[in-house]
Amino acid sequence: MLACDCDYDDPEWWYEGAAEVAPLATKRSRRCCSCKVRIAVGEDCAAIPRYRHPGYDTIEERIYGEGGEVPMPTWYLCDRCAGLYESLDSLGFCDLIGQNLIEVCREYGQMQREAGVFRGQMTDRRAST
Repeated sequence: MLACDCDYDDPEWWYEGAAEVAPLATKRSRRCCSCKVRIAVGEDCAAIPRYRHPGYDTIEERIYGEGGEVPMPTWYLCDRCAGLYESLDSLGFCDLIGQNLIEVCREYGQMQREAGVFRGQMTDRRAST
């Protein structure tokens, strides 16, 4: 779902944007957090480091400090979804990570068609194979 209202008062977790697209340098493959396609070691992808606040009155608060950042597992975007993320992010949309960006782009295309701006049709390359 497209959103332009970026309300970041007290998020459960956050990220600082996707890293540059680079070959996956982990020991095992990963799944794209958007389209769920498998990303093999060495394939191009974008890493998304994520963080959350430490739990209140826990050992985490003593380790990371009040208001600190606890690292969470990194999510990854395949090369295609990384490009979609960059495009949608540059248009001012937010809360994109964790959504299926292909579907979000379809929603954007529908909005453009309804406004009379865009007349093309987006197809899923996986559906044709």
